Amino acid sequence: MDLNDADFIPVTTKDIALVQQYLLKADYEESNHNIVNFFQWIKQYPLWKFTHDHYLLLLGVHKGKFFTYMPLCEPQYFDEAILKAQSIFSYYQTPFELSCFTQKEKDKAIALLPNTVAIMECEASDYVYDVDKLRTLSGGKLQKRRNHYNAFLRANHGRITTEEITLDNKDEVKAFLSQWKTDETAEYFIYEKEGVFGILDLIGQLPCKGLLLRIDHEIKAFLIGSKTSSRMAQINIEKGDPSIRGIYQAIEVAYLNAFYPEATLVNREDDMGLESLRQAKRALDPLTMIEKYRIKEQT
Repeated sequence: MDLNDADFIPVTTKDIALVQQYLLKADYEESNHNIVNFFQWIKQYPLWKFTHDHYLLLLGVHKGKFFTYMPLCEPQYFDEAILKAQSIFSYYQTPFELSCFTQKEKDKAIALLPNTVAIMECEASDYVYDVDKLRTLSGGKLQKRRNHYNAFLRANHGRITTEEITLDNKDEVKAFLSQWKTDETAEYFIYEKEGVFGILDLIGQLPCKGLLLRIDHEIKAFLIGSKTSSRMAQINIEKGDPSIRGIYQAIEVAYLNAFYPEATLVNREDDMGLESLRQAKRALDPLTMIEKYRIKEQT
């Protein structure tokens, strides 16, 4: 597919309001269909858009292959959007692939598209939690997490302050991030950190909220989140000083109590297939998992 000549055109930061407008129409509860996620990874995973009054199509690329995300639209325009995406791929004689589809939308797409197959991407499933449990750390399954949090409060009594991340303090947050885990050399980590710097530069432009935590006036943790759907908050970015016991529990409790009081669910995204991350997320007692599928044409 020659994207310079295609109906899809590149997505830039000028499109933030447009993309968010259509995300709100779709009201999806899946972490990849999230405004912060899109722009955090846009350098490594570029996006292109096709805009219609009824829907917005987003084209991504992964390992050299193009795919479309779930169409951003109200439910009545879903079929129309899928068929339009298929026609563009067909015109450019490119295999039609769809990715990051949830089960309901996967079933709709498969019913619409003959000769396609859906493959569940096990490592991409989102962990979803009861937000009130994470706000309060209540319940027996969160006892260990609650112990870390209480130990943090005791060790740092009278020394803790929090504040919203704004244009006035974002450079301080970037300075903290630049010194965070400087010995990490994994490619994913480097790209992820670069993306976080990009999101901090977009504070005030993106529809997200950030909170920083200080001990003795020095930043020791920060968290950035957003709304995924009308009832779901999403934790996009969470960084803290790993030498401080309970720091991650503290920033998360403070964040969820400060922002999105209307949310009943919180999406903590997937575990990327990492066993340590999988164990940590399972220990938080997820309410449910959101399975994701890739849909391909059969050959």
